[in-house]
Amino acid sequence: MKTISENKHSIATKKLWQNPEYRKHMSEAHKGQKVWNKGLKGVQDWSAESRNKVSRALKGRKKPLRTPEHAKKIADAIRGRFRGKNSPTWKGGVTSINQMIRTSVEYKLWRKSVFERDGYQCIWGGKEHGSKLHADHIKKFSDYPEIRFAIDNGRTLCVKCHLRTNTYGNRKG
Repeated sequence: MKTISENKHSIATKKLWQNPEYRKHMSEAHKGQKVWNKGLKGVQDWSAESRNKVSRALKGRKKPLRTPEHAKKIADAIRGRFRGKNSPTWKGGVTSINQMIRTSVEYKLWRKSVFERDGYQCIWGGKEHGSKLHADHIKKFSDYPEIRFAIDNGRTLCVKCHLRTNTYGNRKG
């Protein structure tokens, strides 16, 4: 982020360049100089002989992009040999129980059943509340494990309405 003095400087420079006299003065001052950003850097100054010499020196020097060991590691990763416990980043199965439950088939069926019962619309605001829906637990998911998958403990809410509930996230309900 620019500081105030840098911002003032850039504004002053822009105003300066709007002055036709200043532009003409700068144009005259730079006449005869090489353009710094055209073409390859420095290569245009080389003679044809120098370019050919470099070209001949580099011929036949093709390095392999990767070593055979590196290629094998990449192939193993693509084939999935480093998944789960075989992965070098494995931390011993630290997935939380709540996360495992929320990705289970039973949870997905509960969610779908709640949406179907409510007609795929927010029960507080209807269709005009938008189409991004959440299946909300009326009694907290973490506090009532015995009724997590009870359809009557769920309701369909849009994101805005869900954020307003007193049980959203880790709030105390």
